Amino acid sequence: MNDAVTGEETKRSGGEDLIISSLRPELSGDHSADLVALFAARRLRVGGVLVVLTHCDWTSGQLTDPTGVVVAAGQNADLLYLQHIVAVHTPIRDGRFHLPDEHSDTAGDSARGRHRARVRGLPLPHRRIHSDVLVFTQPHDQQPPTDHT
Repeated sequence: MNDAVTGEETKRSGGEDLIISSLRPELSGDHSADLVALFAARRLRVGGVLVVLTHCDWTSGQLTDPTGVVVAAGQNADLLYLQHIVAVHTPIRDGRFHLPDEHSDTAGDSARGRHRARVRGLPLPHRRIHSDVLVFTQPHDQQPPTDHT
């Protein structure tokens, strides 16, 4: 990345402590994960943290899971992969996921998805009940060495 993208401020400030980003699954194949990771690798100070929020998607009829793409992009940018946290959005009661009744604004989409699956002989569509939180740290100083002569 060049200075026009990362800015001179980073060189003066020593980098950022925390960068939080999100990546929609449909963007995981267009190098967005690489751009986020490279940007973060350049901007983070040593010990700084990158957090990427993402989730799986199946609306195209095929499961898209960007987790592997994000982890590979972070490692290719020389960030250290620390943790994969699963953030559950659905309450657990008596050891089971408690799925609330569908909201009225999504009921039509859900019914259409179930109908399509039955007609095509496919499994019924799943409901997204979690997101993935991927955590990286910057183990190296990414700033160019200064000439002290």
